[in-house]
Amino acid sequence: MMALNFSVLPGKRGTISSTIVLFGLLCAAVFPLVLRQTNQTSLLLFSIYFVWLTLAQSWNLMGGYAGLLNLGLVSFFALGATVSGASMHAGLSLAPSILLGGLAGALFAVALIPTFRLRSDYFAIATLVIPVLMKPLVEFFIGTDFLVPSADITSAIDQYYIGLVITGFSIFGIYLLMRSKVGYALKAIGEDELASSSLGVNILLFKSIALVVGGFVASIAGSYFLEYIGSINSTIFLNLTYSLFPIFMVIIGGIGTFEGPILGALIFSVVNYSTENYFSGSTYDVLLFSVVIMIVAVLIPRGIAPSALALTKRITSRHSTKAVISQTA
Repeated sequence: MMALNFSVLPGKRGTISSTIVLFGLLCAAVFPLVLRQTNQTSLLLFSIYFVWLTLAQSWNLMGGYAGLLNLGLVSFFALGATVSGASMHAGLSLAPSILLGGLAGALFAVALIPTFRLRSDYFAIATLVIPVLMKPLVEFFIGTDFLVPSADITSAIDQYYIGLVITGFSIFGIYLLMRSKVGYALKAIGEDELASSSLGVNILLFKSIALVVGGFVASIAGSYFLEYIGSINSTIFLNLTYSLFPIFMVIIGGIGTFEGPILGALIFSVVNYSTENYFSGSTYDVLLFSVVIMIVAVLIPRGIAPSALALTKRITSRHSTKAVISQTA
């Protein structure tokens, strides 16, 4: 019988972090209510942050916890968007179309389970090629261009709340999953797959769960992205931005942590907004984000969240030691 390390999941620290995040989501829910009616169009600025945060959550589950180096996250993202767009044109309303896009991503993840037979590096290469193969298939079976029908175009405030709900469910859905027995197994697999297998963990089962759940979340993000942007075409399958940027966000924030994807997506969104606001039409956002990644990789390779926690522990320990010495002096 396997003796899993239950310390891999957050205890008191995880409870504090989740409480802070929950409070932040509640503040975000109240935020539109205090805005003036004329300022509510500014809520659309948050939509892309919701997309990035949801994608970062998806990749952190697959790559951060389960150790699946998926370099083709865009395949799920684009599939969700295209299926959702086709569903709306077939007569479905927005909510069922978004859900159907997510289910399409989950089913696609099931179809990818046989690739687990590949070694980790070959699996990564395979996921990088998959979006290229999917583009002509989607064009043949579904179409090339996908627009949001005028009847399904939502107001800025409705779109904001849809994104907030998707983000909240992705954060706390994965959080609760990682606090279950599935989470214990995924953490163990991510830390040492060979040792986990020798102790009786069903590697195929738990990796499959991570891929299916992660694929569902990423596809939901793609479905929501279509509502945000209004129209896409099949070339989105070739846009590596939606594969690589979520990975960078997780690495910056702290891979395999609860806080990492949230922090990394927030930093990226601030950089992205600043460059688009002051250097419109440029690629300075990529340059600045690359600089941030290099700084993190050199100075704090574990990511911002774990490094901040370690620093806090050292400071707390130092103060405790000083207090004990002062009392005994």
